Amino acid sequence: MHIFFTPSSGKQLIYVLHGLGGAGKTQIALKFIQESSSSFSDIFFLDASTLDTIDSGFRDMAASKSVGDSAQDALKWLQLKHEGWLFFFDNADDPAIDLNKFFPECDHGNIIITSRNPGLRVYGEHSPVSDIEEADVIVLLLQSAAMEPSEENVEIAAKIVEELHYLPLAIAQAGSFISQSEDLKGYLVLYKKNQAQLLSEKPEQSHDQYAQTVYTTWQISFEKLSQPAATLLQLCSFLHYTGISEDIFSNASKYSFPAWLSVKEELQEPLAFLSCFLGSTGEWNSPSFLEVTKEIKAC
Repeated sequence: MHIFFTPSSGKQLIYVLHGLGGAGKTQIALKFIQESSSSFSDIFFLDASTLDTIDSGFRDMAASKSVGDSAQDALKWLQLKHEGWLFFFDNADDPAIDLNKFFPECDHGNIIITSRNPGLRVYGEHSPVSDIEEADVIVLLLQSAAMEPSEENVEIAAKIVEELHYLPLAIAQAGSFISQSEDLKGYLVLYKKNQAQLLSEKPEQSHDQYAQTVYTTWQISFEKLSQPAATLLQLCSFLHYTGISEDIFSNASKYSFPAWLSVKEELQEPLAFLSCFLGSTGEWNSPSFLEVTKEIKAC
């Protein structure tokens, strides 16, 4: 990609990274953007998983540049801005979405797309993201786990990455868990135990290798969380990840139900969760909330 995105090419450049979920497409794109950020006048990140997230991303971009409040306003601004902007369409997996209509109609600018759909190769230059070397994922696991590459650790790590089918996302998640438990060998036993349970409890679901592997690594980490952290993660699953802030929860904690209104049973748990972050006089305790978010990030 460093060679492909050269300045003053005289045309719009589009690069597609495609491959299985968890293969590292987004990580590769972000690494390139981090290393090459000085080459672009503006960099925009967009969740391309649904039409709603695409539209929302463009509207947010238009608002941030004070050029309007619609996707069309954002596209028009990009068409007129003859500088080397970069647009990153991440997770463009839905084959029903015509991504082409969201490309600015101009002869300038740069676009990166990540997708599980190999059909998007038609948009421009492309690279499949697959077949990662075993040695590379062993290094990834040990680095994520903050463990020395001793002969014994490398041997155990090789068995773990084989169980995880060499998927970088699952391996990075496993490494994060191991860095907390400091037990490389124990993780292999734990993973096999949890995966067996997953397969026995969900026989009706598709035995998709990627889904099972990543689900199991996340399940192990989720079960390690404290109750407040687990509840926060569950509540966040109902929100779009780009719009989650502490204010949502602090504002909710200030709401008082009228005395005549009975509180529904399903609201009891989130209300109890919010009460964990209130001081003796009912004020919001921000440091306490941040401790829970730090626990989730470390998991």
